[in-house]
Amino acid sequence: MYKKMKKIIILLVIAFVMHLVWENTQAPLFAGYQSFSQHFPMCLIGTLGDVLITFLVFLFLRLLKKDNPQTISDFFALAILGFIIAVLIEQHALLIGKWNYTLVMPLVPWLKVGLSPIIQMTVLIPLSFYITRLFTNRSLGSKV
Repeated sequence: MYKKMKKIIILLVIAFVMHLVWENTQAPLFAGYQSFSQHFPMCLIGTLGDVLITFLVFLFLRLLKKDNPQTISDFFALAILGFIIAVLIEQHALLIGKWNYTLVMPLVPWLKVGLSPIIQMTVLIPLSFYITRLFTNRSLGSKV
């Protein structure tokens, strides 16, 4: 039980660090977030949401597979899931006016959502699991 809890904590810490960096890096692509002092509080809140999403994906995997991602196809499925989650979040946020993009935000054709947040969830969700797997295999001596 302790090893499983430790793996979850490691996953969430890795996800937190990566998403916090990404959120603050992409912030100037969103309207109203041009300076660090303007965007950091919102980015921190967004990062906590990203970590919650990562945790929910972890729970979903446990229900579905009873195991952590092991194969390339597992990580590819995580990327697809991250893509779908990001598109839904972005479309909803734009629809209700939660945020807007600046003119420099590249948009995904046909979906009309920002490319940066789509790449974020498509890449960072599977990468969080992969790095956790590498780290815990080395430090705990077992499969993640």
